[in-house]
Amino acid sequence: MSTRRVLSLRWRLWLAGALGVAISAVIAGGLLGAMFERSGQRALDSRLDDDFATLAGLIEARADGGWQLRRPPADERWARVFSGWYWRIGDGADAVRSRSLWDDELVADGVPGTAAVWSIVEGPRGQQLRMRAQLLRLPGVADPIPVHVAGDRGDVIAETRGFRQAAMLAFAGAAAALLALLAWQIEWGLRPLRRMRRILQRVRNGDDVRFGAERWPAEAAPLAEQIDDLLDEHARRVARARHAAEDLAHALKTPLAVLSAEAQRPGGDIADVVSTQVQRMRGEVERRLGGGFAADARQRTPIAPVAEALCGLFAQTAGDRVSLRREVAPDLVFAGAREDLEEMLGNLVDNAVKWAHAQVRIHATSVDWRVRIAVDDDGPGMQADAMAQVLQRGVRLDSRMPGHGLGLSIVDSVAASYDGTLVLENLPGGFRALLDLPAGAPISA
Repeated sequence: MSTRRVLSLRWRLWLAGALGVAISAVIAGGLLGAMFERSGQRALDSRLDDDFATLAGLIEARADGGWQLRRPPADERWARVFSGWYWRIGDGADAVRSRSLWDDELVADGVPGTAAVWSIVEGPRGQQLRMRAQLLRLPGVADPIPVHVAGDRGDVIAETRGFRQAAMLAFAGAAAALLALLAWQIEWGLRPLRRMRRILQRVRNGDDVRFGAERWPAEAAPLAEQIDDLLDEHARRVARARHAAEDLAHALKTPLAVLSAEAQRPGGDIADVVSTQVQRMRGEVERRLGGGFAADARQRTPIAPVAEALCGLFAQTAGDRVSLRREVAPDLVFAGAREDLEEMLGNLVDNAVKWAHAQVRIHATSVDWRVRIAVDDDGPGMQADAMAQVLQRGVRLDSRMPGHGLGLSIVDSVAASYDGTLVLENLPGGFRALLDLPAGAPISA
């Protein structure tokens, strides 16, 4: 099945960062250019205000109520023809204009008022002019005097264009530096993911490593913890599967031994034995496939029939070497499944037969809704420091004896699932395995 390729995190971060840097550079360049143009415009307006004040200071009233220009302003800008700086005072035939206009006219945009009116008009040579127009009132002059002052915006436009070009070049250089820094930042930021990939490769190669052994950034630490939990869970599942296989093999060992012994014994009803043991092995397989030891305290199992059946089975495998004796009252009941009781007692009897010199004894008592089943043998016993070890999976104290070191650990696990216990102790001249399990009410006939 094909999967749609998507951009890597590196390219996603790079494209997002590059787009952000480019947009920021364009916006910043545009804003700076607009601010520079506005600053140039304010400087031009301030200069036109000064020119208006200069012209206003040169106008004086005549005796007949009119006005006149005391003298032309001396600024060279207004004397040079088409210099881009112009002025006009008055309207019609009485208007006075700057020499820079020559024989052209300064066309105002709109009618001036008593306050300054600003506008953009076209000059004599197609220049773009900034014009300031205002009606000037003088004492002794009957009518207000219109005064127009204009300056070329070309310098402001050219300087703004140059500033924008320089700003864009500067921002381009800054953007390149930021992109280089962004690339380093992305590589440095993704370094923990590369470390994770290397650790995962080691895990895949079979190394027993965990992410928690290293320090991680706050954003990556939860992911590392989750991966460690996943690896631990995988290890637990593998261990459970391995243990289930070992337990199944151990559970089938006794029925196979019985079948082997029955096959070698002359006479007898081998068909019934084979049928019984095959049924037992099938039950074990189904139980293991169903989930292993699942305590079912709702069931009630009489102990005496189970002990009797086990004694009969192991008597066939032990032959005349060991005698098995049982002392179990018929009214004793285990509050659990028959298969689990057979599993526990079968392993204890199997272990006792292996080590016994001549005798194995099964006896049970009931105390306060608890049943205690003891399996005694007259074997060599066990050292105190070894009793805790044999309850661990796969531990065998003597490799010369057949087995896998699983029997006692299985008994302990099944007993614990019923809130029971397995206690091992030495006896004078022997050894005891004591099961403490929940008791059920006697089953009426």
